[in-house]
Amino acid sequence: MGLFRKKPNHYAKKRKDDRKVMSYEDLPLEEYEKQNDSGIKLDKKKIFIAVLILLVLVLCVVVYFTRGSISSCVSNIGKDDSFTTLLSGSKADAGNFRNFSQGIAYTSDTGFICLDSNGQEVFSAQHGFARPVMKTTDDIALVYDLGSTGFMIANDEEVIHTSDGEYNIYLADIASNGSYAFVTDENGYNSRFAVYTDDHKIRYSYSFTECYITSMALNSDATGAVICGISADNGSSLSIIYVVDFSEEKPVAKHTIEGETIFDCNYLSRHSVCAIGTDASYVINGSKFSGMNKISYSQMTLTAYDINTDVGVVALSLSRSGDGRNCSVEYVNASGKIEKTVETDKAVMSVSTYKDRLAVCDGQGVYLYRNNGEFISGQSVNSDCKQIRLASTNYVYVLGLSHINGMSF
Repeated sequence: MGLFRKKPNHYAKKRKDDRKVMSYEDLPLEEYEKQNDSGIKLDKKKIFIAVLILLVLVLCVVVYFTRGSISSCVSNIGKDDSFTTLLSGSKADAGNFRNFSQGIAYTSDTGFICLDSNGQEVFSAQHGFARPVMKTTDDIALVYDLGSTGFMIANDEEVIHTSDGEYNIYLADIASNGSYAFVTDENGYNSRFAVYTDDHKIRYSYSFTECYITSMALNSDATGAVICGISADNGSSLSIIYVVDFSEEKPVAKHTIEGETIFDCNYLSRHSVCAIGTDASYVINGSKFSGMNKISYSQMTLTAYDINTDVGVVALSLSRSGDGRNCSVEYVNASGKIEKTVETDKAVMSVSTYKDRLAVCDGQGVYLYRNNGEFISGQSVNSDCKQIRLASTNYVYVLGLSHINGMSF
């Protein structure tokens, strides 16, 4: 356990000292008259003008040297809960940056790190993974070494479990009760899906021969999963979506889609799952997940998406322009219907939802909307923005190349 370190929750509180500006009017009359005995006559009007000119000059200097970020500075006036903190390690992938516990968690090339809502590190654990991938619930994380056997499970206080598995891990997920699942290789099969209890005993497994698994997700209590795979049919791609109930030996539902590649999936509700593809997204629901709704991109380009399991929607950012600008962010509900659309002229590269709020980032700024399309506010960011996560209706975490920012709107 020498690799892991836990930092105590000691935070420094900034004290705001009251500052009072004294003037000659604060002196008793007799004292003021004594000071004037020197023969120096103070001209209040001239002093006021001189101070005003000095303030204007100082402001001009500030504007000149911060002109590239002045709008951001002004927009943050009075927002003491904003922060900037250096990234631990040299890089963190966009997918390894998640809302977690009372703040944010990320996995860099060197460790798993938890920050509180003020950007203070509350826990970290080093790892030696070559290609770390992180999956989280609200308060538990699984980090695994893509293409290798190592993994660890942790929360914001301790590393719960570390191990080297029997097979190379290509996909993983974890549920809030501590159960977790892996997709691995296996001799004689294309892919193997296995589910483990929180005490690391195998609960369910299924080996696939007809496809290679590309994405999967557990439901909230780890009693089932959605699993997506890819195969080939006469030279063209063929995607297969399975819905699995762990109380049954075989998948309860199977849907085949020609000419499509599915690269992500998740549950929108206990009886509805979504799958994100290159040309369309799909919502599968109904009795035994027998129904499938297709949400076509209609020759638009998917630039970003956010699957919000809390409210049961997936937000799809679709660009009508070749440069990624002029995006429509479509809200798709658990029934597979587009219930809202937010229009923006930004080149959306990251999107995040929280209740009735939508945040988008174009690499230059973060912009906050209501889900009825009403624009609320925007703030500039460095051009290295990789990912955003809404933490509340007015607070966004931003992952950059070397920094993490907390931004209050």
